[in-house]
Amino acid sequence: MVDVDLEKIFDRVNHDILIDRLQKRIGDAVIRLIRAYLNSGIMSDGVVHERVRGTPQGEPLSPLLANVLLDEVDKALERRGHCFVRYADDA
Repeated sequence: MVDVDLEKIFDRVNHDILIDRLQKRIGDAVIRLIRAYLNSGIMSDGVVHERVRGTPQGEPLSPLLANVLLDEVDKALERRGHCFVRYADDA
C-alpha cells in the first residue's frame, strides 16, 4: 500500500484551469460565485492581500473544488490500471 499526499494542493490551485473544468458542468451564475470565492483576499497582519491562486483553506468548498481539479488525474491513474482511493489531496 502506498500513501500519497499532494503537498500544498489548496495553495496551488490554478483558478483559470479550475473554472474551465467547472464551466463544462455548471452554469454561469454559479461560476461567478465560485470565482468570487476563489478571489477572496487573504488577511495577514490586518491587511487583505489579493489571492491569485489557491483556495481558501478550512472551508468546505475547497476539498470539493480540489476533487474537481484532480478528476483528470484520477482518470489517468485508472487508465493505467492503478487502484486507489482519494479524498482531496490524499490518496
